[in-house]
Amino acid sequence: MPRRFREDEEERIRWALMGAGRDIMGLRGARKTSIDELVRSAGIAKGSFYRFFSSKESLALQIMAEWEREFHQEIARLFEETSPHGIGPTAELLRTVFLELFPRKVMESGIQALMDPEEIAYLAQRADADQRRMMDLQDVRLFEQLRPLFVSAGLQTALPDHQIIAGLRLLFEAGLRAMRTVGETELRAMRTVDETELTSEHFHAAFLTLLRGFLSEAFRPAPTTSEAGQAGSSP
Repeated sequence: MPRRFREDEEERIRWALMGAGRDIMGLRGARKTSIDELVRSAGIAKGSFYRFFSSKESLALQIMAEWEREFHQEIARLFEETSPHGIGPTAELLRTVFLELFPRKVMESGIQALMDPEEIAYLAQRADADQRRMMDLQDVRLFEQLRPLFVSAGLQTALPDHQIIAGLRLLFEAGLRAMRTVGETELRAMRTVDETELTSEHFHAAFLTLLRGFLSEAFRPAPTTSEAGQAGSSP
């Protein structure tokens, strides 16, 4: 019977596995990584792995969840710094989040392979019920963080919360695709100049159009103080 780990040992091993996962799966993705590689890098026995994670995919999802929590703080900070007001400025800020801030933070973290759209789709398919709930909860928490920031931008919800949350997830996935396409487009532009080809500017502009359309449906301008006062005083 394997011995029980002390609490400090469990914490150390868990973080060693998280670190190994970021280093290896962040570079190659979960599909191309074996548990043998992970435990060897973490310096633990293979049997010990399953006392912390049910699979390499479970470890990958936990790494992504930890990173997303930090990234959500970055989004909130950007909202507070720029103080957008109205649909247009808010859409422009979200375009910056999806197509500029997100790829920069992913590059800095070294988990590019885990954030590849195909890798995310693979992990979502392999996720169990608890892991899917964790992914949904991440999105709910992000919206709860963003809600007061949307209010400060002069916007109030016009759709049910979960419909907006689902829309934001779809936009995130579209942003991932756009980010990848923009990168490929820029590489192609370095090799050839053809005025008939789509450029990265076209994709940025198209994504901004998607954002504006979604925000226009999901939110409406909040009434000003004077408008609210007039509504309250009307017979």
